[in-house]
Amino acid sequence: MARKADTTKDQQLLNILRDNARTSLSDIAKELGVTRTTVQARLNRLESEGYITGYTIVSGIDSGAVELLSAIILVELEVKTQSRVIAELKSIPQVASCHTLSGQYDLFVKIRCRLSSELDSLIDRIAELDGVRRTTSSILLARKFER
Repeated sequence: MARKADTTKDQQLLNILRDNARTSLSDIAKELGVTRTTVQARLNRLESEGYITGYTIVSGIDSGAVELLSAIILVELEVKTQSRVIAELKSIPQVASCHTLSGQYDLFVKIRCRLSSELDSLIDRIAELDGVRRTTSSILLARKFER
């Protein structure tokens, strides 16, 4: 991130999107008391500066939609293998995110897939990466809330 989002309008814009990411630019402009063009310019800048990093689907289309299985894997690494392991994790499409950690484990990896057999294979694949010393996995069950 190039700078801290320091303006009240930027923070208000982010709060509006956090509450409802589908709010129209016109509605945001009215709420902020600025033009639609100004809102678009602020959005573009917030994206380029890393405050808005992506758009995601949080739930299925309907109750019959296939939901993805999600799991977290805590990874303990051999010394000096972090960059290589992260690069390998980045190449796996089912890896949704990867965070470094302090403490006993070095990485927090979130994966998403459709089948439990795929999940099992992914956990094994990550555990077998060169430089991975140990893993601990947990399947995510019900989402209670997400911000």
